[in-house]
Amino acid sequence: MKKIIIAFANLPQAPLQSVTEEDEGIHNTLIAANRGDYSVHRESFATVSNINNAFSTYGAEIAIFHYAGHAGEQSLLFTDQAANGQGLAYLLKPSADAGALRLVILNGCSTGAQVDQLLALGVPAVIATSAAVNDLSARIFGVEFFKNVCTKGMSIRQAFDAALKSAQLASQVPLGVDAPPARDLNLPGKTPREPFWGLFFNNAAAVDVNPLPSEPNKPLPPYEPNAQLTQALFNALVKDGNLPAKQIDDRRQTEIIEDNMLQKTILDVLPHPIAIQLKTLFAAEYGAEGLKQPGIKRLEQIGRAFHIASEFMGIIMISQLWELKITQKVENLPDEMMELLDKYFGLSIADRSVYDYSALIRSIRKYIDSLPEVQYFVSELSTLRDDDPQNQPFSEACVFLQYIRSATYTGFGAAGGQKVPEAEVPALCIRAEDMLSTVFERLGFLHRYTLTSIQNIRINKYRHDTLTVFDHQVVKLMNSNASHEINYYLLAHHLDNSGVVLTKQMLPVFNVERRQYKGDSLEFLNLSPLVVDVNTFESRSDRSNLVIFGQYQPADDTYVFRTVPKPDEPLDHVRININRRFARNEQQEQGRYEAICQQLIAFRQFAQQALTPAP
Repeated sequence: MKKIIIAFANLPQAPLQSVTEEDEGIHNTLIAANRGDYSVHRESFATVSNINNAFSTYGAEIAIFHYAGHAGEQSLLFTDQAANGQGLAYLLKPSADAGALRLVILNGCSTGAQVDQLLALGVPAVIATSAAVNDLSARIFGVEFFKNVCTKGMSIRQAFDAALKSAQLASQVPLGVDAPPARDLNLPGKTPREPFWGLFFNNAAAVDVNPLPSEPNKPLPPYEPNAQLTQALFNALVKDGNLPAKQIDDRRQTEIIEDNMLQKTILDVLPHPIAIQLKTLFAAEYGAEGLKQPGIKRLEQIGRAFHIASEFMGIIMISQLWELKITQKVENLPDEMMELLDKYFGLSIADRSVYDYSALIRSIRKYIDSLPEVQYFVSELSTLRDDDPQNQPFSEACVFLQYIRSATYTGFGAAGGQKVPEAEVPALCIRAEDMLSTVFERLGFLHRYTLTSIQNIRINKYRHDTLTVFDHQVVKLMNSNASHEINYYLLAHHLDNSGVVLTKQMLPVFNVERRQYKGDSLEFLNLSPLVVDVNTFESRSDRSNLVIFGQYQPADDTYVFRTVPKPDEPLDHVRININRRFARNEQQEQGRYEAICQQLIAFRQFAQQALTPAP
């Protein structure tokens, strides 16, 4: 079995916090990612003696060597004494000759001078530095690199680029994030420049693979598409008290219930944007050949299902932020919130399709937490905080699935297409379903919120009666089909018109035959104009056609939306032009169309820091 050696030059009597954190972060990441393919040898207080013993013990089986601590151009400063860099290169040579060694990382100051010797002795890839590096930046770089490799499954090159960007956040000087790839070490005294990490290699193919060792010809574990995901989702609904799921769960005690019945229950109680993507995954049982096996099509759909779910939650958070502003519960949003909204609104469809909504949700949640007497509309978000250790599997699953989405997105304007090596797809697919199951295990509460398209609102007021009732014609969007089931909400206070809203509680039935529900009020959050039912523009439409905001094109004042069933298909994009003209016989359509256009204009102004009341 191949070995990964992680060594840290630290003092037992007075350990450096940054080195200790890098040690713990990398070790925990490697252990969590291990599926029996390698073993980790950890030296938290590296000395010449214990490093010599490790190399002697493992011989030619070392796949990765990572060092962190003080260093110089010719040496690594271990805990007890300086270790000669050339000597280290010769200790690594047997593993390089055997083809086991994939990567050496020298995460210390000015280690670039040791690179040539390592490459000359056959080391495939080396990460080193050209000058002194900041302790905090070094810790972030090391930990993030291994997270990118282990959690996201990135190649060495991808993990290096992403880790460098993460380290840049903690550095006041440029780290070479935008520098073009080069073999030039740019060492001090030759071409002076800011300190940075470099990725060095003799053959580009060596850095376009994931460096974690894997057992050759290791068979994939038994895999039945959707089995784990179906059980995870269904159990989450049962745990959260969903009545249809609980009824079927009770029957499972005495009957054999097939998975397709569990899947139907799942699809019938989740918001339409999420349900339709899960339906595509579940279609593996119904002849969708590309989804039956752990292949690239299935991996793409898993990434898409996660992205739509996280985008839906992100839209909820943005909509609540806008609601706080509209209702004047906050006078002015802080600069960081306005910058976040401005960036979000300005994304292209391609960029939005791989946008990290987890980071957006985290930022908005942090802001709402700072406001007195303001609660999340989706109150369960308070249970998904990153600082809760119980949420670590959920957070790691989100990170991994965000990578899968980015690596497999091939939609409108995508650069590069498939980025996942073909040989790694089957194993990644199995792991991705495991991660998606972890995510949905924590999102079982979604059945408590009803996504609804408001088609029309009528005012019912009789001369002999002092009460006014607002009669809402609505279409519930809580299944995987384009619903045509019209219901009527009779409320003392009206909801927003021509919008897609998320409601919290269920109304009691008032008249079964006429499909009427009645109550004094209904707590809701309007998701328009980020989510739009374009069929509300049509006076004769009795179905829903849900679309999600894609991008704004200022050249022709057009808003482009992506359809919910096929968000990555350019031919299905819906374009809304605020200057559209209507015929005289389309007055009803024109009124509804203008209502959504006014919301689009207002949201654009809001996102661009200039919210003004509509005339």
